[in-house]
Amino acid sequence: MSFAGALLAPGAAYIAYVGEMRVYRFRSGNLEERTRDDAVLDGGMSSETISPDALAMLTQHANAATRALGCEAAVEMKTQLERTESGDIFLVCSEGLWSAVSEHRISGILAARHELRLAASLLMDCAHEHGEISDVTCVLARIGDT
Repeated sequence: MSFAGALLAPGAAYIAYVGEMRVYRFRSGNLEERTRDDAVLDGGMSSETISPDALAMLTQHANAATRALGCEAAVEMKTQLERTESGDIFLVCSEGLWSAVSEHRISGILAARHELRLAASLLMDCAHEHGEISDVTCVLARIGDT
């Protein structure tokens, strides 16, 4: 089983993942994988550092997503909270994308394309050009000003 997702709220993201899916954050021209065990996270993110409204929204939606997935006790989904900034772009993708397209190329596409639909289409095209045909998933979301 593989799953990755990011629930976004004002100033915060709740990231959950298991298996071969990944979540990246693109901020200020830098692409960072957020689903590595050794990823350096924005330390100190806790229920005390985000608004109560954002925490309540994230908790409600995270619980609903977990129930919808039907996670069994044997599945050890990893989760984390982190701060977001206006303009952050989150990329959720399958192994078909991250194994075929270098992080450098992904970063270049995200930096050059403001329109996320076009960026996603280009990322998918790059994966297909490198031989990945069936297992390519790419979802992009940008944090707004509010």
